[in-house]
Amino acid sequence: MRLRLRLLWLILASLWRKPLEILDESILSLRVLPNDIDISKITNDRYLALTDLGRIDLAVRNGLLQTMFKRRWAPLAYVVMIRFRHPLVVFQKYQLRTQIIYWDDDSLYLRQRFARSGRIVATGYVYATLLGPDSRVSPQDIFAVARQHPVRPEMPEVVRRLQELNATIHLEQGEIVG
Repeated sequence: MRLRLRLLWLILASLWRKPLEILDESILSLRVLPNDIDISKITNDRYLALTDLGRIDLAVRNGLLQTMFKRRWAPLAYVVMIRFRHPLVVFQKYQLRTQIIYWDDDSLYLRQRFARSGRIVATGYVYATLLGPDSRVSPQDIFAVARQHPVRPEMPEVVRRLQELNATIHLEQGEIVG
């Protein structure tokens, strides 16, 4: 419930925040709430839920959210990987920093970092796309809606590894477990 309130607040607040270019970094200032923690620190699953907020902020501030609803585009994360370094505890302030770092013909790759007092406490990478009613939405179509035409950065090594991980998992999907 609390995350839904954060989401609603984020969408409303993002409408009045400075618009972003496609490659700009979204920076959200947040606080660890009591429902974010288990015994003493923020839970692993909450980090993943919070990364959604960073991606939504990016979509709103790039002018994409309205088009996503109108065209029935739905986000789909193929692979989400997160590395934890230091815990966040109740009531601590932190930033969630989200940025597109690369794209190919049909997917976007984002880096999402949790930072506290200038120190990175967790870093996540997301390999994602938008699904339209009939197929994937290409990054070029997404950028056109945002009326932006960024130059694709060189592929970072982490993107290549995410692609490999996705291919490995894809190979295992047909297996029956049990």
